Formats: sequence, structure tokens, C-alpha cells
Amino acid sequence: MENLETLRKIPLFSDMDEQEISGIRSIMETNFYAPGQTILHEGDQSDHFHVIVEGSVDFIINDADGNEIIIDDISAGGFFGELSMLSGEKRSVRVRAQEKVITLSLNKNQFHDFLMHHPHAAIDVMTVLGRRLYQTETLLRKSVSKNVNEVIEERLTLGQKIADVFAAVMGSWRFIIIQSFILICWVTLNVIAWISHWDPYPFILLNLMLSFQAAYAAPIIMMSQNRQAYKDRLTAEIDHEVNVKAELKVSLIMSRLDDIERSMHYLHSEHMNILRGFKPSGTV
Repeated sequence: MENLETLRKIPLFSDMDEQEISGIRSIMETNFYAPGQTILHEGDQSDHFHVIVEGSVDFIINDADGNEIIIDDISAGGFFGELSMLSGEKRSVRVRAQEKVITLSLNKNQFHDFLMHHPHAAIDVMTVLGRRLYQTETLLRKSVSKNVNEVIEERLTLGQKIADVFAAVMGSWRFIIIQSFILICWVTLNVIAWISHWDPYPFILLNLMLSFQAAYAAPIIMMSQNRQAYKDRLTAEIDHEVNVKAELKVSLIMSRLDDIERSMHYLHSEHMNILRGFKPSGTV
């Protein structure tokens, strides 16, 4: 039977003997997909579990801005479609073929029966499922988290940049020291008249220049402070957005894990019932 060698190399079926592999292959359907074809759509209610025997696929979600993000990719030997079947919810990701893809699929009942009779495969499925959920959560957190400094930098006008530089200069010790040195020199030279009394006491010209400086400095610094207040508001909005998204995603993940746990308990109970009902030959 075709694809038996491929199934033997897949970890999910590695503990099965020849008869079991032949049996599982006999109930699996063969599916063919063209390069770039979407195999599973986000939001679909599909009831098939796929094992890839040839080619590779991408797992795709959309971030907060609607951009596509590839959260994972698998090739021959990998599988997909298990989450929706275990949780009973709609597909959470989109699966798209990178190239020509051939898969073998099981429907929901066949998949559950397979897991009940092969506990090692159930563990493999749970391991892969946990890794994919973790990757999805991590990428969503990154995609929704924005750097406030980068956002502000993109929106700065030339005037705002000048105001920031001006405020930074005037708010430094370098400015205070230089200005103090200039004032001391100005007053000293006019008092001792080493050159001439170009601004004699009470230094009216100096007061006029300082008044001009204060008149322009105050509004420019206020411009910079107003932009800082806007930056603080933007920071609060982004933090709130991140918190809401994180809360929603954590709730969704917890709900899915609860569904998976219930499904696995059910499968375990069914498996134990099968074992209890099995009697070796020669026993009464």
C-alpha cells in the first residue's frame, strides 16, 4: 500500500507495527494541494486531521493591523488540524501550502479512535499543540506592542524637533555654566570699563537681552512639555491596548486548554474502558 514507508518515518506512528500502520493507512484519505493553495481557512469548522507526506505548509494569522504573520511551518512528517477537532472550536489559524502538498487525513471519529488506542501519539499531539499555542501568543503580544518612542519619532515635525533640542540645551548644566560665565564677563567688563561702558549699571541692555531670551524660551519649552504630555497619553493608550489583547488571548488559550483537557480525559476514559474489557486468550 502506498505511503506506508512515509508513515513509518513519522514520529506520530513510530510505535505502530506493520499491521497497525496498514490499518491506519487504509482509513486515511489522500489529499493533493497546489502551491499557494489555502488548505484550511481561519474560522472554518473542519473535522479532518492531516498528516503531511510530501511538501510543506505555513501556519498564518493576522496581527492587530491585519498583516499576515507566519507563526510556524512544517514539512513531511508534520501534522495539523488537531486543535479544532479536540476543542470543537473553529480554526484559529490559516494553513497554506508552500509548494505541492500531499496529505493523508482522518476524520474526527477516526482521529479520536486513533488517539485512544495509541497514547504515545496523544502525547505527541499535545506537545506540538502546546508549542504552537505558545508561539501564537508570543507573536500576538509582539505584534500589538508598539514602541512609543518610535511612534512619536515618526510623527515629529521640524518645529517639534527644534523645540526638543532647545529644551534639552536650556535644561542642561552646560547651558547654565556658559550663560553664567557670559553674564559675569559682561558685568565685570562694564564695571571696570576695561574696554568701554557699552552697558553701564544697571545693565539695561543685558536685562533686555535676558527678557528676550525668557520671552522665547518659555513658549518653546512649553511646546516640548505639551508633546511630553501627549507621549504619556499615548503610552497609557498602548499599555491599555496591550493589556486588553493579552487578557483576551490568555482567556482564549485557557478556554482551549480546558476543552483539550476535557477531551483528553474522555479519550483516557475510553481507552481504560477498552483495556478493562480486553481479556487475553485462555482466561475465563
